[in-house]
Amino acid sequence: MRTQSLKIAAAIAALVASAAATAQNFKWTVGWVNANGSSYAETVKTVPARIEAATKGRLKIELYDTLVAGPEQPAAVRDGRLDASFAVSPWLSAEAPYVNYGHLPGLLTDVGQYQKMLDPLLRGETAKVWRDKYKAIQLATGVFEEQCIISKVPLKTVADFSGKKIRVHNTEAGALMSKIGAVPTPVPFGEIVPALQRGIVDVVMTSVGTANGFGFPSVAKQLSIWKIGTIVPWSFVVNEGAWAKLPADLKPVVEAELRKIENEHFANHAAFSKDAIDRLVKSGMTLYVAPPAEQAKMFSNENTSSVYENWYKLNERSGTDGRALVKKINELKAKS
Repeated sequence: MRTQSLKIAAAIAALVASAAATAQNFKWTVGWVNANGSSYAETVKTVPARIEAATKGRLKIELYDTLVAGPEQPAAVRDGRLDASFAVSPWLSAEAPYVNYGHLPGLLTDVGQYQKMLDPLLRGETAKVWRDKYKAIQLATGVFEEQCIISKVPLKTVADFSGKKIRVHNTEAGALMSKIGAVPTPVPFGEIVPALQRGIVDVVMTSVGTANGFGFPSVAKQLSIWKIGTIVPWSFVVNEGAWAKLPADLKPVVEAELRKIENEHFANHAAFSKDAIDRLVKSGMTLYVAPPAEQAKMFSNENTSSVYENWYKLNERSGTDGRALVKKINELKAKS
């Protein structure tokens, strides 16, 4: 009799504990970079309300763009100083170059094609890096809108870049620019507009959304599309400890809502980019889209081979096989 009573008491205690866990509320402190005007920023801003609604208030996300500087956020997630981050891939150029395959010149220049490669290959490859190097779970991914070149003078040929001081946003684009005779010049993200205005740089590579958000039309009138570094990904990653604390019934709800947000983000990419370009033109900028012949020159083997080789070496030092990944991407491209 006493044994039976103990079993009943234990079962009741387990039920109570389970109910308490189910009812428990959670809060994540989440870092992001306030890239004003970008599709990244517009997507990120929707996440707190979407997740709170989907979880019926059980998970709340608080966004901070100054608590931890953008480049330091992946390490902060790994160390538990942030619960999560909407991390931007160029931040990882030195420590985890593997995730920057989208910056390789000519490899992936179409966002639709990139999205189709996520689930057969690229989502898992990126998630592995987040797990192994940052102790983080990747729950969603996305890309910035169309990338562009902002300048005061037209850049209509590859030769026009020669001698120009250019601010790029990733290592691979910098290597390509060096190869064609331009001079990559580092400028902090928040200072790129005054740098262009004062002549510290002649050219700026950015996305068409941030070009609007940061007021580039007031300092330069040339807008060029060259398909350089087209795929600039971001990932929503959560510290594995913070993720483990969520109850089993809550995790699939969070995952499902984040995947909905991701799908909507990609579905809106083309329209967002077009609208941003249209607004730049209406603001007085002259649009130039590099023709296939000039893009072929830009992405010729003569200009890109050393960029790829350098990227392969960076991966070797970090313990990843970049050469094998590029081969897999090219095989998928051939099939599609």
